[in-house]
Amino acid sequence: MSFISSKIAQFMALLAVSLGISPAFAALPAEVTAGITTTGANLALAATSIIVALIAFWGLRKLAQKMGWW
Repeated sequence: MSFISSKIAQFMALLAVSLGISPAFAALPAEVTAGITTTGANLALAATSIIVALIAFWGLRKLAQKMGWW
């Protein structure tokens, strides 16, 4: 279980206890937990891809400046 999923599960359990509902009924379904984990992995991949693209652009720009192309 990822950090975010565990925090959401803790919040749901706290909310259930405060409302007087059994925490077992407030637990997130396995599909939701898997979806949160998958989404987190996809966001991490997207952020990494953007950072790599920016670094590559910066490197190519520096090279072009040294070669007199930019």
